[in-house]
Amino acid sequence: MFYSRDLAHQMLGAHLLGLDAENLSMLRHFAGSANGARGWYSLWAFDFDGTPAAIDYHSDDDFVREIPAPFELVEKAVEQYRWTADDRFLLAPEIAAFVRNTMTSFVDAHDPLGTGVAGEGGSGDIFRGTATYNEGEQPPHLLVAADGIASQWAAHLALGSITFDEEFAAWNRARAEQLDEHFSTLWWLPGDQHYTAGFTADGPIGGFRLESTWFPALKGIMRDDRRSAAHLGFLRAGLAATPPSNIEAFTYLPEAFFRYGWDDEALRWMRYLAGSRADYPEVPFTHVAHVAVGLTGLEPGAQEGVVHTRSHLPAGEWIEVGGVPVGGSVVGLRHEGREATEFQVTGGPGMTWTSTWDDGHVTTVDVPNGSRVRAGADGSVVVLRGQR
Repeated sequence: MFYSRDLAHQMLGAHLLGLDAENLSMLRHFAGSANGARGWYSLWAFDFDGTPAAIDYHSDDDFVREIPAPFELVEKAVEQYRWTADDRFLLAPEIAAFVRNTMTSFVDAHDPLGTGVAGEGGSGDIFRGTATYNEGEQPPHLLVAADGIASQWAAHLALGSITFDEEFAAWNRARAEQLDEHFSTLWWLPGDQHYTAGFTADGPIGGFRLESTWFPALKGIMRDDRRSAAHLGFLRAGLAATPPSNIEAFTYLPEAFFRYGWDDEALRWMRYLAGSRADYPEVPFTHVAHVAVGLTGLEPGAQEGVVHTRSHLPAGEWIEVGGVPVGGSVVGLRHEGREATEFQVTGGPGMTWTSTWDDGHVTTVDVPNGSRVRAGADGSVVVLRGQR
């Protein structure tokens, strides 16, 4: 079977391994399964012949559904468009309809507190719908959850950068700003010094709650300030005290810690996952992404033809990746600690490369196809091969 949550989490690693056709095929299948009769949810899982997985689907009123999943699929559709420059990831008819319905009709149909934050009824039953990915959630069951709002915000933020429909993009930017303010204002628990896992009808719930605790870091909805630092410290302590029982849960942690510059902690969990030798699919797929993207900070820019890097390596270490498809180009890079980076384009029209350094300054260089450029933390730029 293939699953919506797993697909969302594995798509980046799959792209790096050349599995774009498979990513698109599965995404289209999930997108096409969402309709009004199912509350605008996509189905949770399919057999590989395309039929709903019987273990997770009994009827349109009785199937596994968790609030973060549709939003993650929307966010990852945008992410894959950025990496591939294949507009089918957003404009294929079933995906285009799914994206718009998820951000509008789905939220309208699942807004238990009337705040514009998608949630569920608080049954704790995944076949009736839950607000969180935390399938081991203990009472009180949440009506809205932090992994839900973080995923919803990330989907709005991603769509806000897409210019196919500027009116829709502007609306998504506005919604992202509203959710950012809502989260920052109402979801912080001053007495506990961490963000709440979510709300019941009686108010916010504190304590360590697995996905609802790490998704605000994973998606980046926390503002980078003393509160995010306190929350990450709370997350680290919670993982030490009550670690998840399932190995795939740990696969989110490197990305969550990398996003806020807790690089030693991210690398610790990368090593833990590699050492597990687990064959659960999320472990190898995400490990590819953590190495090639997490450690390097490699990501496509909001504008086509732009790529960003930032080293997350310990001092004295190096990493080199190559043959990475970004948009219509193929790129490679080598980081030497945080002191120097070489970037090259080996296929396609070339890229504008921006490198961010620890002191905050940014180096920007146009790198044509066939060229390799070396930039240093000291501001130096040297063309090693190709046009000067």
